[in-house]
Amino acid sequence: MGLNLTDGYTNPGWLSPQPPPGIEVPRNIKRIAVDPDQHNPDHYLLNVGPQHPSTHGALRVIMELDGERIMSGEAHVGQLHRGIEKLAEHRRYHQLATLVDRADYVSGITTETAVALATEELAEIEVPQRAQWLRCLMAEVNRVASHYMWMGPMGLDSGAMGTFLYMQKDREAFLDVLEEMTGQRLMFNYVRPGGVTGDLTPRAEHLLREYLTTGIERMQEHWDSLFESDLFRMRTKNIGVITRQQALDYGATGFVLRGSGVDWDLRRDRPYDAYENFDFDVMTRSGGDIFDRMVCRLDEVRQSLRIIEQCLDGMPEGPIKAKTPKVLRVPAGEACGIVESARGEVGVHIYSDGSDKPLRMRYRPPTMYSLALAEILLPNMMLADAIVGMGSFDFCFGEVDR
Repeated sequence: MGLNLTDGYTNPGWLSPQPPPGIEVPRNIKRIAVDPDQHNPDHYLLNVGPQHPSTHGALRVIMELDGERIMSGEAHVGQLHRGIEKLAEHRRYHQLATLVDRADYVSGITTETAVALATEELAEIEVPQRAQWLRCLMAEVNRVASHYMWMGPMGLDSGAMGTFLYMQKDREAFLDVLEEMTGQRLMFNYVRPGGVTGDLTPRAEHLLREYLTTGIERMQEHWDSLFESDLFRMRTKNIGVITRQQALDYGATGFVLRGSGVDWDLRRDRPYDAYENFDFDVMTRSGGDIFDRMVCRLDEVRQSLRIIEQCLDGMPEGPIKAKTPKVLRVPAGEACGIVESARGEVGVHIYSDGSDKPLRMRYRPPTMYSLALAEILLPNMMLADAIVGMGSFDFCFGEVDR
């Protein structure tokens, strides 16, 4: 199939309008020299991924390079497609959490909560107060583990091996809590319609309080070792800039939106579960570059530690799950559960026909919109900067592909 390589593009004279037979050139990428034997500044294509060690997940990016400078590029997704939305039509409501755990597989507690909120709205289930506090507690524990999972490799991508190891050590402390509470370290299946599956254990509380005594000090160490590094600042400041208007136009949420100056956080502005009971701040930065996005995430860890401490100190007594039928049938209708996940706003829209399974489920992944933003950054970036720049959006391709 022929591709028109000149749409919206002025041919400089050394490009042919069509690629030679047998050569596939993606849309919007233009690089074919008129005379291959003639010495000229011909561009070349580089496939980054889907198994490249610098990609955060299974992503394939085709880049047109002039030396090491990127002229254009486009992302090809679908490597991890699991068909979660279609599979949901054949699962009962209590089984949906297992599916969405495989979407955002680093921050599963929040995606499970989105499903539960939508189901509870449809079925008019009143969640016990203690269960709501436990959801918030575990969501923040999972948020910290997810942020450390991202910030460590971000340092690694920019040349800071030591920071990666120290942040992974901190992440292990929170994974131990998740394992104690849910029995799992990755796919938790903890939040269910009506509540949660397990109560706060003495060991989990001890592990959290133990970390709270040193958590702020540990964060200061991370700041000093990574964020104060002149090399790291050179790699991240004024690079990969997303303006406030671009973030709004492309539907960015979470730290990407806040890093570009938009003061918005669902936990504060549209609170769900027990978040209205907690005192925490929302960090925003105005630069919109890689550095500002990372500063927002590091502060989110600090705010999560504040929420965790308030959860432990104020946890109410009572049941952890509402009484629900073994086979839950919800009335016909539709509802949407929206939560602030580690990567932005996750929305789960469920349409019910009154049976024990959703007629349709739609999963709104925040990082798909971040990926669209990342594509507009690629032109004119250096290849090494593009790896760090795209990594700064913290993609989770389980939810991009779904």
